[in-house]
Amino acid sequence: MLTLLGKVISSEPFITIITGLILYILSQFFIEFFVNPKKEYRSLKQRIIYTIKMYCCYYSNPYNVQNESKNVRNKDEYDLASLEMRKIGAELASYIGNIPKIRFIKKKKLNKVLDSLIGLSNGFYNVAGYDTIKENKQCENIIKKYLEFE
Repeated sequence: MLTLLGKVISSEPFITIITGLILYILSQFFIEFFVNPKKEYRSLKQRIIYTIKMYCCYYSNPYNVQNESKNVRNKDEYDLASLEMRKIGAELASYIGNIPKIRFIKKKKLNKVLDSLIGLSNGFYNVAGYDTIKENKQCENIIKKYLEFE
């Protein structure tokens, strides 16, 4: 019985099947932990860039709460734009939560991007005594720097 098992284990078809199985498991591991996160990151980065470009006309010209007659757009548009910016920030926060702890440098950079996205979502309204446009520009520059786009 033991010799039969030894013959099966040392047979060429058995070794081929085991090797194929190991390669399949390793390839699935590689796809799950390297390829899919990279795809997800690229997709999220594209959506962040889109959101920044789409709503820059709002945060570059914040809604004036004190003198509403000076506003070009109505408040509902600013509310929607601010909400969309916050949503993309929430998506990024979710993505950051899935990054392994060993990638602490990437996490640190993306947390700065997250803080800037939330800062932008809060910067759609001009508040007295606060240079909203300057702060928004700084947030935008941080996002562009850490996501490496211009």
